[in-house]
Amino acid sequence: MEKKKVQKLCGKRMLILLAAALLGSIGLAGCQNKAAQENQQAYRQLGINKLGEGSYEEAAEAFQKALDQSEAVVGEMEIDICYYKATAQYKAGDTKGALATCKALMDYDKENYKAYFLRGCIYLREEDRERTMKDYRKAFETSGNDFSLYVSAYENLKNAGWDSEAQEVLESAGKLKADKPEEHRELGRIYLLQEDYDSARKELDKAINEKDVKALLYMAQVYEGEGDTAQANALYESYISQNNSDVSTLAAMGDAKMREGKYKEALGFYQQALTVENLPNEQQLRRNEIIACEQMLDFEAAREKMVAYRKDFPEDKDAEREYIFLQTR
Repeated sequence: MEKKKVQKLCGKRMLILLAAALLGSIGLAGCQNKAAQENQQAYRQLGINKLGEGSYEEAAEAFQKALDQSEAVVGEMEIDICYYKATAQYKAGDTKGALATCKALMDYDKENYKAYFLRGCIYLREEDRERTMKDYRKAFETSGNDFSLYVSAYENLKNAGWDSEAQEVLESAGKLKADKPEEHRELGRIYLLQEDYDSARKELDKAINEKDVKALLYMAQVYEGEGDTAQANALYESYISQNNSDVSTLAAMGDAKMREGKYKEALGFYQQALTVENLPNEQQLRRNEIIACEQMLDFEAAREKMVAYRKDFPEDKDAEREYIFLQTR
């Protein structure tokens, strides 16, 4: 069999292993020694931490070091690390490198829907509509009933302003069959995005009857879409009482209470969200916390929180001006 010349995708060692797998030499897991496994896990975690910090180039380097620990192993861990590496490359602006890493994953497994989806996201960033949709469709085709994949694709396309493509994705998702509680929940979410509230309610009711807690969140959004704020808030609070670490929902509830002028309740939701570790939106939550204090006329607390905020986020120039204002209160 003629071997293709390969570039450095996931690192030389990983490329050799992927090529070997393509030639039929799979099943080598278990040959990795304990020290290498521990080093690999440590570098992987370092990469994840760097991703969370926004240090994407350092993250990609850490993931490469994790891959370098492989010893004649192509397993789930190596594949998982390659996903992370491609994501880090993509976020660092290394489009060529990210595409190459995705290609290595696809060469290893032609039905790897996650790799197709990630590459579709990269093409979306490059504003290549044809390739984006081709990869998204391939991801849908090979993923089975992965409703969340459709929702992620829809949100990506919608945020990019590709409304017709986003609508196509929703219509395709609406044709899927739901059997499990989580599938009824996600199909209800699809209908919710289409603003088909009756259909959404029917699917979400099925999930809620099977004790699917997250369905309460989407049912709250159904009522919110219909203008029934009281029922929406009751469902939000029911959801949070059973899942008090859902940061996005806590933030949404805080925002809703701010709009209603219930600043003390809003502050409570923001502060509850801030107790969760490794927050992706900590900066915005802390700004909202300060604003809630200001609206409550608790300027002393607002000043105290602003001092800490400015220390942690010195690049926020608006905070500098607001701090000057707070010093006069």
